[in-house]
Amino acid sequence: MWPHPIFVINLKTSPDRRKIAADQLKGAGLTPTFVDAVDGRKLPAAEIAALVDADGRLRRAPKPLNAAEVGCYLSHRGVLERIVAEGLPQALVMEDDLLTTPELAAVLQAVATQDLPPYDLIKLGISSDRAKAFTPIRPLTATSTLVRHHNVVNSNLAYVITKAGAERFLNYGAPIRYPVDVAMNRSWSHGLDILAVRPWPVLPNPDFASTIGDERFEDREAGSLGQRLERRVRKAYDSLAKRLDAQRRLKRDAAWVRSHS
Repeated sequence: MWPHPIFVINLKTSPDRRKIAADQLKGAGLTPTFVDAVDGRKLPAAEIAALVDADGRLRRAPKPLNAAEVGCYLSHRGVLERIVAEGLPQALVMEDDLLTTPELAAVLQAVATQDLPPYDLIKLGISSDRAKAFTPIRPLTATSTLVRHHNVVNSNLAYVITKAGAERFLNYGAPIRYPVDVAMNRSWSHGLDILAVRPWPVLPNPDFASTIGDERFEDREAGSLGQRLERRVRKAYDSLAKRLDAQRRLKRDAAWVRSHS
């Protein structure tokens, strides 16, 4: 069984989500620890301004971060700080809009007990079922496989992260310039080694809407001409850097598979 903590991030104002998440995990034989989420919409504007690099944000992305995104970032960061402070080897971190599958417990047991390639983070679920190419590394159960995605897979619905991975991200992630899921996936910048399990053993609960808000996905651009030009250059750099990063990691995976075959 999974011998490490399971942290579920939940707003105090969403007891329905908490109950359903608790019931889902209990049904899988897992015991969660609920962590109070930070409601960014209730943070003073001055506090948000001190945490977010607003100019740097618009030099990297076409719209400012909203308050809910900042709260989500702080919620995940708080859990990672706890992992480091308590010296936890690794932990499962989840958002509360989750549905477990029958494979989750077996996948976690496999992660805890099997010989796996080095990793900092293993994604167990995402918030939308987007098609993403991946290369299998090794089977975990009869139906689940540890994989490497060829491109970033944003979303922090459920992930296993090691203490070293938490430390690496905490050293990278301030001031805030990206939503937390985007920031955590920038492996070419901070070095996190990110694997995943497919099929996903954790699914999003379709009964719950995002608490971050849909404006994150609005098709609009903000910022000065200089900021817009800089983010085009940064986008081109990131596109090349993440491809090279993925190729390097896929080669290392292949070497690991050969050495363990």
